[in-house]
Amino acid sequence: MRFSAIGISHWKSEVSIRELFFLDNDRRQLLEFHTKDIPGGILMMDTCNRTELYAFCDPEVLISALCKSTNTDRDFFQEHGYVYTENDAYDHLYKVGAGLDSQVLGDVQIIQQVKQAYKKAKKKGLSGEFHQLIQSVFRAHKRSRTETNFGKGTASVGFAATQLALEHFKDLSKIRILLIGAGKMGKVSAKNLVSNGAEHISVVNRTIDRAKELASSFDIKAHAFSELDDEIKKADLIITATGAKNPILHPEHFEGIDHHQLVLDLSVPRNVDPKVAEAGNITLIDMDSIYEANKKALEQREKAIPGIKKIIEEEKSEFMNSVKRSRYLLPRIKEIEHRLSDITDAELDRVKNKMDQESYSKMEEVTRRIKKKIMAIHIDRIDQEFEKAQNEA
Repeated sequence: MRFSAIGISHWKSEVSIRELFFLDNDRRQLLEFHTKDIPGGILMMDTCNRTELYAFCDPEVLISALCKSTNTDRDFFQEHGYVYTENDAYDHLYKVGAGLDSQVLGDVQIIQQVKQAYKKAKKKGLSGEFHQLIQSVFRAHKRSRTETNFGKGTASVGFAATQLALEHFKDLSKIRILLIGAGKMGKVSAKNLVSNGAEHISVVNRTIDRAKELASSFDIKAHAFSELDDEIKKADLIITATGAKNPILHPEHFEGIDHHQLVLDLSVPRNVDPKVAEAGNITLIDMDSIYEANKKALEQREKAIPGIKKIIEEEKSEFMNSVKRSRYLLPRIKEIEHRLSDITDAELDRVKNKMDQESYSKMEEVTRRIKKKIMAIHIDRIDQEFEKAQNEA
């Protein structure tokens, strides 16, 4: 069955389009239902910049499942999405895992997002071949960081947000910062802000315990969600990074504020109503602006791209060779094992009633060891046949 990848990402679609394909819990459950019969399982990637599906099946199956689950039209997906099959699909997954396809080139968060997707996929069941593929992607990512300069420095979305703040305010030690959301992006943002001199940071989260947990990690202040309005009025910099399905900040939140505010919306779907940007004292930046703000990091990492592509080709080639080997060896090994079992089982049955239980058990163990040694000889022979066929191809 051919390998396929379909998706919506920042390269082709703006935030307003990507939001329509965002997979919340209800949509994910629907998607799991519509893809439950796909052999080998499915990998679902859903981040602030992309929604992607990978599986060993026809891409039309994935498109149909995604559209049904998100209540979107197939023609609409064809207009804004992309479809890859076989080698192109493999290439795409390796590039995503390595950080070559990220909005911020080399984004350190993407591999964690792939790992989370893999963890969820494993619970639903993945084929051995799918497991091999993902492990190969992980190796390519690791090599890209150890064998090149691609991982030098930090170029995540959270880092880009901090760079924007530094460019805007110059000195972060004196400004009042409000983080809305205590998830992974909130943690990354807090870490980057503190390491760049921020001293006055507050965090608001719907679950106060999570806000307190984040606050204790970075010695910042935690507030209940009911205090959001008051904290917005105090802030100079507001960073939103929540999983809300609809905007949580609207123009009315900023009424009566007489000082300038920088608002960074790091969420998809967007946390901030675009109309907020119309206020004269607000600078609103969303995910589509992050790429432009981080050009310097991109330029530095571009030099490592040829080396990354070489690593990807090497890992992909090794994976494909492993798959070919398995597909060549396994049917032949199973056939020999089946024939050996028929022979040994028949001979054991023939003498079973002529021996006491202890002697028969010893005979079974000897037969098992002989069978194992014979299988090893055949596996080695078949492996040599495979290598010869590959060299002659």
